[in-house]
Amino acid sequence: MTGWWSKSWPVMAWYATVAVGLIFTIAPFMWAVAGSFKDNPQIFSEVSPFSLMAFVPGTDPSAYFAIFQNNFGRAVANTVFVSVISLAAGIIVNSLAGFAFARFAFPGDRILFAFVLLTFAVPPEAIAIPLFSMMRQIGWFDSFWALIIPGIANGLVIFLYRQFFAGIPKELIEAARVDGLSWWHIYWTICMPLAKPVTIGAGLLLFVFQWESFLWPLIAAPSPELHLIQVALARFATEFSVIWNQQFAASTIAGVLPLIFIFLFQRQFVSALTGVDLK
Repeated sequence: MTGWWSKSWPVMAWYATVAVGLIFTIAPFMWAVAGSFKDNPQIFSEVSPFSLMAFVPGTDPSAYFAIFQNNFGRAVANTVFVSVISLAAGIIVNSLAGFAFARFAFPGDRILFAFVLLTFAVPPEAIAIPLFSMMRQIGWFDSFWALIIPGIANGLVIFLYRQFFAGIPKELIEAARVDGLSWWHIYWTICMPLAKPVTIGAGLLLFVFQWESFLWPLIAAPSPELHLIQVALARFATEFSVIWNQQFAASTIAGVLPLIFIFLFQRQFVSALTGVDLK
């Protein structure tokens, strides 16, 4: 009995830690989803004193109708537009960059790739002011260009593609060259189909980065008609009195869509980040 316990307690402790972490992670989201279908008096009556009924959804969807009357639908549409365009353009730009780093040797390629890796350590807040000045100088301030263009190139996505393309056997590339294929055709017809897991994982990263972005959209596009979803969420808490069921409804919409995509493509997402092909 002692031997069994000594071997199994680390595993049990690990599962217990994960369970506690899941509770603290999921409980606020469950409370927000449940509260979005209740009125404010009911929300407060269930948390003071606390009751488990706080996690049981109500039956009143009026908060969802109310937030769309306050132009939240436009913010959702803006965010979907910016995220999809950034995703499509980002896949092309970053995969081409990764292919170039993996298959071509040119002067300064290692130094340039080191700068790409260095971008991992640079927080977006550190370049927000210089980027803001650049947008004003080129006339892109307060436009969709300012929201889309800076989010296309991504050092992490370039790194993922570079690592995958570097792992493709050289014999396959050399055989394609012997058959007369151009580098463009090798990239598009051979390498990109093989990189489907990386493309899905990279697409999720690009989509979520734009969907969750707050500081840059707040600085670059202050006009209400250009607000993205995270800026609109903050507006609900500042410009209007804090109506908690509406805040919960907006937060639920903002959180559900990325979760759906990550749930559907979680295997490809993990495969892209770890380099392990999960069947």
